[in-house]
Amino acid sequence: MAICVRHKRCWLCGQPLGKYQVFVIGSMCAVNRISAEPPSHRECALYAVQACPFLTQPKMRRNEVDMPLESTQPAGLMLKRNPGVTLLWTTLRYFPFKAGKGVLFNVGDPERVEWFCEGRPATRAEVLASIDSGYPLLRAQAERDGPDALTELAQMHSKAMELVPS
Repeated sequence: MAICVRHKRCWLCGQPLGKYQVFVIGSMCAVNRISAEPPSHRECALYAVQACPFLTQPKMRRNEVDMPLESTQPAGLMLKRNPGVTLLWTTLRYFPFKAGKGVLFNVGDPERVEWFCEGRPATRAEVLASIDSGYPLLRAQAERDGPDALTELAQMHSKAMELVPS
């Protein structure tokens, strides 16, 4: 990850990134605009949403069996669920920042968004179902953080809803 960030390389193939960077994120990352993984090339991201079992099978669970002993949890609050849809978030800029012992990425403003489900373009209903099922998890965290966090989350949710396909 450090090499990808320091040298602006694709998270999937390791080659240099161009002008645009694409984050492969779930619906709640579209709300909070945070990712635990650095960006990729669009072609690499498209391959991921069409080939990765976790991204193409909404009922798939994360495989945490036989994880290397040196593996660590990603920074931030990871929602351990399959969101059912995946978003390719194309941006010109992103901003890494320290979070605990790790790094997270503010994904910047989108130049383009593409929603996928089961390796194909997602329907509006699929995207809304994913947002509706994940939002209570973010809301519960915001409730613990207080009224200002709830207000900010509501604003972020409203902004994310503008990205839902028609």
